[in-house]
Amino acid sequence: MKTPFSRPALMAIALSVPLIASGCRHDDPGSANVSQGWTKENRSDWYWATQGSRLIPETWFAALEQAGGTAPFSDMDHLTSYGFIAPPQSTGVTRPIGFAKDTQADTEFKNSGLRWYEGQKGGDKTAETWIGLNCSACHTAKISYQGTEMIVDGGPSLLDFQSFIEGLDAALEETRSDADKWARFNAAVLEGKDTPANRAMLEQAFDQFLAWQRLTDKMNETPVRYGYGRLDAVGHILNKILMFTGAEARDGNPANAPVSYPFVWDIWRQERVQWNGVAANSRLNLPGDTLEYGALGRNTGEVMGVFGEVLITPNQGAVDTIKGYTSSVKVNNLMRLEQILQVLEAPKWPEVFPAIDTELAAKGETLYREKCASCHLLPDMQEEGKPTERMIPFEKTSRKNLTDIWMACNAFVYKGPTGPLNGTKDNNGNVMGETAPVANMLGATVKGALLGSKGDLVKEAIPTFFGIRLRPDVDLAPGPFDPRAGERTTCLTEKDVLVLGYKARPLDGIWATAPYLHNGSVPNLYELLLPAEQRSTSFTVGNHEYDPVNVGYVTTGGDFELVTRQGNRVVEADSNAGHDYGAADFSEEDRRALVEFMKTL
Repeated sequence: MKTPFSRPALMAIALSVPLIASGCRHDDPGSANVSQGWTKENRSDWYWATQGSRLIPETWFAALEQAGGTAPFSDMDHLTSYGFIAPPQSTGVTRPIGFAKDTQADTEFKNSGLRWYEGQKGGDKTAETWIGLNCSACHTAKISYQGTEMIVDGGPSLLDFQSFIEGLDAALEETRSDADKWARFNAAVLEGKDTPANRAMLEQAFDQFLAWQRLTDKMNETPVRYGYGRLDAVGHILNKILMFTGAEARDGNPANAPVSYPFVWDIWRQERVQWNGVAANSRLNLPGDTLEYGALGRNTGEVMGVFGEVLITPNQGAVDTIKGYTSSVKVNNLMRLEQILQVLEAPKWPEVFPAIDTELAAKGETLYREKCASCHLLPDMQEEGKPTERMIPFEKTSRKNLTDIWMACNAFVYKGPTGPLNGTKDNNGNVMGETAPVANMLGATVKGALLGSKGDLVKEAIPTFFGIRLRPDVDLAPGPFDPRAGERTTCLTEKDVLVLGYKARPLDGIWATAPYLHNGSVPNLYELLLPAEQRSTSFTVGNHEYDPVNVGYVTTGGDFELVTRQGNRVVEADSNAGHDYGAADFSEEDRRALVEFMKTL
């Protein structure tokens, strides 16, 4: 179910993918090889602070076995096979980066307020702990070079989120269907309280949990494979909002527009975030510090999409409007993490890499200022109080420069049933009917969740007023018929709509953010400077070994093959076309000079 919606509605959307992040040697945080200005405490908070994401109860996670065997699903080698990063040894933490523990009052929650034994409590300090993901799971990069491993915080990870969820769900399904696995799971989860009554409670809770996972899978169903380093986060977030309104699987919209996890250092300096620039960075300057309420809104949307929970209730009048919605979102941590983000610096070219050719880089800078800097501003071109990015709308972009449109287009056209949001005003003041653009529903849900957490907002605003920064709470291929032709035409011709385009941002630290283009379809900076038809028609992703010559990961030895073209036809969602901007006219020396200069950014 799809329809376009208005520009004001788009500007109110609170979309997000996980944010924030420092650099270090894999076994020695704070190494000079990749210095980014963070303290050990900053890094620990970023890696393991909860945002309110609740994926699975901790005891269940520890007891769950991998599908097809008896090895623990939580085994570190198993989790890192999906692209999660093992923690630096010096931290002493045994969970991958991004696996946060969440303990909060859960008696009101429908999906994560599960009860699986008699006498189970649900208070702030007594409720069962859940495992969830935070920003760092997707926005932390690991780079290897000739035996040296480095962590670049805020860089795009090579996480295969799609396969991780499929593996988790396969493990859950097999646990439920295999009598021996189910018996072992029961014994482990109910250790010390293994009674017939508790086994019956666990069975009921597990079936409820599994039903939610199945619905999630059906809502997001798509033939598109994301592979390592990509996720259709926007699609997942929009579908999760529909699920919170009680929508059925048939109401879901395919999550078929995977994009690369963006790098997030200096993102707070930009006016608009997301690849399509749809979310605004809005801040309130208080005497002591800034209150990042724009970031709070979009990060609240992110939590909802990545295993958070919100209880959307029908609006019965002014009292309900002020009351807001109960949610699992940890507003205090979101605000504190956003402040940590402001300290993060772009990574510098590591000493362990071959030295930069300064003479060649100087030639590259001249070319860059002539050919690239009008969109990708250099530091000396950025003005205080003005955007550091440039929005490039589709309708003003030539076809040779236009890359895959669907991340932005889906956000523009997807629609669904409003359920309990029927009759609620969206962020533009318009009353929603029985159906509405899902992005408008997201904006209203985010606002409701923040109103429901207004007590925490006030508590955080007071120390911010006095310039006091608190640490987060941490518990350590299509046929000739184009079924979307109408939507394609709409998205390519609609004028003056912010979401229908992509953002050109400053390229500080760009060397650490491969693969390139918004959908991760170009493996390295050198290929990005080639005419599109000369770029790789396929390459493998998942190998962390770095190529300092072409600037990106090596294109062989990965576990996932990304096919960008089949013959003369680009592959929908994986297209490596676009972003030419005169690349065909560059000489080989020009390209090498530009690549060398971008190493210095």
